[in-house]
Amino acid sequence: MPLYDFSDLKIDKTISPRDTMIVPGREEQYFEIGHRALELVEFAAKLCDKPHFPNILDYGCGYARVLRWLRPKHHYAEITACELDQSCVDFCAKHWDALPVVSATDPATVKFDRQFDLIWCGSVLTHLDQAAWEKTFDLLIESTAECGIIILTLQGRFFASALANKQPYIADDVDKTALLADFKANGFAYQNYFDRHDHDYGIALTSPQWITRQIEKRTNVILRSYIEEAWGMQDVVVLYKTADYFADVV
Repeated sequence: MPLYDFSDLKIDKTISPRDTMIVPGREEQYFEIGHRALELVEFAAKLCDKPHFPNILDYGCGYARVLRWLRPKHHYAEITACELDQSCVDFCAKHWDALPVVSATDPATVKFDRQFDLIWCGSVLTHLDQAAWEKTFDLLIESTAECGIIILTLQGRFFASALANKQPYIADDVDKTALLADFKANGFAYQNYFDRHDHDYGIALTSPQWITRQIEKRTNVILRSYIEEAWGMQDVVVLYKTADYFADVV
């Protein structure tokens, strides 16, 4: 159900012909998931008592599925669009006045010229192996300003249950049996897409327990919220950045 009313926002619904996230005949679903992301940003802002975000990063921006909602709501902000594909960041820069940054397959090599008050990272960690997952997580934390917010989406117990229950049209191009076995044993599981040969890219499952262990290792972020199945089939984590808030006791 809707969390907030954004009916007053004027949304630019320009679609790139290269955008593979939109399904012909189901365009409203595409816009609804962007709307939901903005609701989650508003929820995080209220939860963390931080209503203004002068610098925003959309990490894994694609062709502005979420950014097209962030721009009219936070019209004053400088929004950085980061993606592996140059055409994605160019599209976001052209239509939504975003600052384009091309990402890299090695997150440790990605550099920004600023820190951010808000980072939205939607459906990125869901596709990375553990090494890239942890590097990306550290990059996002390092790139967040003091008192800034990070919002992550993850594939957790709900997604794993859908696979176990043989729900059709989900992760048909990975080894589901191995993925679920690793998830049950370790709380983290990754399998590469069968057709991806240029670099590692596939499906990652993360349990709430595994996620909290990762957060506990880092003393400069506070877990404000973990909501299962809050963005489509994905879980949502809200983190608040503050330097050395916790002692290194875990």
